[in-house]
Amino acid sequence: MPGDSDAEKVIIGKSYILPKALQSAGLPTSVVTIDDTLWPQIVRPLGYDGGIRSLQRNIEGMVRKIALGVVQGNPGPYRITEQNIGQYLN
Repeated sequence: MPGDSDAEKVIIGKSYILPKALQSAGLPTSVVTIDDTLWPQIVRPLGYDGGIRSLQRNIEGMVRKIALGVVQGNPGPYRITEQNIGQYLN
């Protein structure tokens, strides 16, 4: 049974998982921006072909790190770029 393509996972991540994770953390959607070129790295960390659940774990981990920054006094906004993705993505 074929899984979702990477393009479909990017759409799911952007449109559903990220907003839901931000809402669960009590953060507004405007607090984080992820460069579009980084979504393939989020979908396939270390080249691993993960499914939607691993994508969800990756995004939720990123949001938790952002929420920690907000709680520690840096309200953002946070922009995830090629230079700093390593500190957000495990």
